[in-house]
Amino acid sequence: MCASTELLNWSPGQSAHVYPVPRTAAANNPLELPLASQIPDIAEVRLQEVRRGEDVPVGAEPKRSDWLRLLLREGLGASASSHYLMADLTAALVDLKYITSKQILEVSYEQRIRRYRVQEPENIEMKLSSLSLDSTPQIWSVNWDTVVTIVPESASDKVFEENEQEVAYGSVGGLDKQISQIRDLLEIPLTRPELFRHFGLKPPRGILLHGPPGTGKTHLARAIAASTQSSVLVVNGPELSSAFHGETESKLRDVFKEAHAKSPCIVVLDEVDALVPRREDGAGGEVEKRVVATLLTLLDGMDSGEESRVVVIGTTNRPNAIDPALRRPGRFDREIEIGVPDVEARYLILQVLLTKTPHSVSDAQLRAIASRAHGYVGADLGAMVREAGTIAIKRWLAGGSKGTLTLSPEDLETSMPLIRPSAMRSVFVEAPPVTYSQIGGQAPVIQKLREAVEWPLLHPESFQRLGVRPPKGVLLYGPPGCSKTVLARACAHESGINFIAVKGPEVLNKFVGESERTVREIFRKARAASPAIIFFDEIDALATSRSSDSDAGSSHEGVLTSLLNEMDGVQELVGVTILAATNRPYAIARRLDRLLYVGPPDQSGREEILKIRMRSMSISSDVDTAGCSGAEITALCQEAALLTMREDMEAQAVPHAAFVKASLEIKRQITADVLLKFERWRASL
Repeated sequence: MCASTELLNWSPGQSAHVYPVPRTAAANNPLELPLASQIPDIAEVRLQEVRRGEDVPVGAEPKRSDWLRLLLREGLGASASSHYLMADLTAALVDLKYITSKQILEVSYEQRIRRYRVQEPENIEMKLSSLSLDSTPQIWSVNWDTVVTIVPESASDKVFEENEQEVAYGSVGGLDKQISQIRDLLEIPLTRPELFRHFGLKPPRGILLHGPPGTGKTHLARAIAASTQSSVLVVNGPELSSAFHGETESKLRDVFKEAHAKSPCIVVLDEVDALVPRREDGAGGEVEKRVVATLLTLLDGMDSGEESRVVVIGTTNRPNAIDPALRRPGRFDREIEIGVPDVEARYLILQVLLTKTPHSVSDAQLRAIASRAHGYVGADLGAMVREAGTIAIKRWLAGGSKGTLTLSPEDLETSMPLIRPSAMRSVFVEAPPVTYSQIGGQAPVIQKLREAVEWPLLHPESFQRLGVRPPKGVLLYGPPGCSKTVLARACAHESGINFIAVKGPEVLNKFVGESERTVREIFRKARAASPAIIFFDEIDALATSRSSDSDAGSSHEGVLTSLLNEMDGVQELVGVTILAATNRPYAIARRLDRLLYVGPPDQSGREEILKIRMRSMSISSDVDTAGCSGAEITALCQEAALLTMREDMEAQAVPHAAFVKASLEIKRQITADVLLKFERWRASL
């Protein structure tokens, strides 16, 4: 408490009282303090609790040493009722003797620190007596007849609280659904715990936020603490680990002890999976088992005191790696997924990121950028905006520092390819850009591929409006070398959709269950980064028909079952299209809706392929390529060009003789028997 005192000479045994004086008093304008006989008694002292973070009315917030500290009784236990607090407050105020309006009292009570502000008296005579034109503060005397009451928060305080909550959550974009769930779970237990006690219920004590890295789990936890005006302790799981016996458990107990002292408090356990791994898997040693047991004890012990307002929020991107004992009600009561944001969420995140950034990006342009940022999480979008800012600064400096320095839509467009989306990081394929114009002789297949793959992913509202069910998958089959894989890559590039390329043999693993786990992980990432295309090249090596009598079919049955479950299981495959390629369609299960035959090109198709090849080389016009596939025509041109260079390094064109000679050296893969086999299989469908 700030006080103005004069040096006085008094005899031993004399007592003196310190008058509370506001900080607004000027040093050069001494206050005229009243005599003790002139100070009126106050009939009622009205106290209102000061919420954390609320500014006090005396200018800058005082230091802790400036608060008037009242030490009340400690350790009354859970059975102590509120009248103990009122009685002790009365005794402390009588000992204090004098108080003034808007004075702040800091009370240490039941291992918690509370702050109360002295309110203006409601008595009219008291209010009139406090009116003065001079700088003399109004002081009242407290005696044993004074009634001490704690007034509830006013309507204006509630409006102020709601505004603060909106400001706190204003820095979080695209998580409205999760914020609503968390507010229902945490804000009432932290701000109004007496409501749960009224019904004899235990409030929620923990929430587990799980999702990919960079989706905003820790940021959301901090926003929760700010919205409830609670203290927050952020603890990184690996930081608590220690090689010394018992030190990790001691650190964990200290965290909860500090949280109780700062109540209401939110403890954020970041990367909690590293702190409390599953005990039954044998992944952790004795230290990890003791840490799990300690955390379980601490979580269960939070219900021992009525006034304990501590909530634990755990964050992880591996929820299944956490010990199951923590995931039951009473510990982590609710698990909330913070997944990869969709188009609307990405738009809201970009809006938040650009709030304090001068930019010239319109709302329509921002939505267009968000629609193309498939698989980007909040951290990726933040990195994209930072990169765009760097590009804008370089552009402004290169222009001689003239004009207004703002972020343009072009800066965001330029920065987007530089940031790899987190949701696709482990499966992202850096494929060279391929367009449909670079593929010759397959125009009918290209059109059908667009209808089956691109349309459902880019125009889902049209399919829903007309009641059309999009195909779950497309199988490209045909002889080798007919551009099946190139068509898939061109489809992904032209549509701008996330593309996950999987080669069948790469999925297979010698360890039991690992191949199935890989299949599930591929589909999980595709769902997270939807819309997405999963391309299975050589799918016949992965999804051999279960009716096959071969040993390969029986060994791959588990992989095929996992693949079929992901395609046709309980969880609907939304925003994900399966694209597969094979030259053995009769060896796989017929679970893909659309079958597209990619055969060797006809005469006009071969001419188109030659024209594409002639863009980079000169060829004589009298070349016959009947029956060749696209890959064979490309290989034929390559070999003929090399033969021409061997004979004459200065040759201007590849002659017909070189093609004839090259055709004798290259063995054709597509024969009449191969084509007949495909025709018979198509007829059997």
